[in-house]
Amino acid sequence: MRILFIHLLLVTVLVSCNSPVSPDAQNRFAMYLLQSDTLTTKDVEGLELVGLELNNRPFISYDDIVGYNMETHKVYLNEKLSNYFGSDSLTIFSEYFGKPFIIVANDQRIYLCSFHSSFSSWRSNTPQVVDFSANNDEKSFIISGAPYYDKSSFKDVRNDERIFLALRDKMIK
Repeated sequence: MRILFIHLLLVTVLVSCNSPVSPDAQNRFAMYLLQSDTLTTKDVEGLELVGLELNNRPFISYDDIVGYNMETHKVYLNEKLSNYFGSDSLTIFSEYFGKPFIIVANDQRIYLCSFHSSFSSWRSNTPQVVDFSANNDEKSFIISGAPYYDKSSFKDVRNDERIFLALRDKMIK
């Protein structure tokens, strides 16, 4: 009986060690585009995050990130940024009013962000990834801060503690 128990315990440990990415790591940090392709950042800016429908799968998840600089908000990836969008890679920065996405940490929606073209004169009051900040050679991009804010009451949502906790294993200087 004792040998059977030890054998079952050993099998359980071996199976759990060989399982793919744990749900915890998979949901630790992610970036989701909205389910609707027609909504722009201008359409959703100011709406409650909980009411926005996200795609079923993130376009970037914790396992796609190899490094994160919390001072510059630069994200380093396993692959070129354009590889994460498939057929959308040519249009991700083409929306005049921005292509919205949501930053999620540990299954909590943290903030709205936007992809913007450097040719667009319109800017959302959200953090954003501007096309020129994406460096495909370096496999990185920068999440810039919101361009307009009242300094007396400004809180940079990019500095949310939940993001730093979720990415603590990926932090670089």
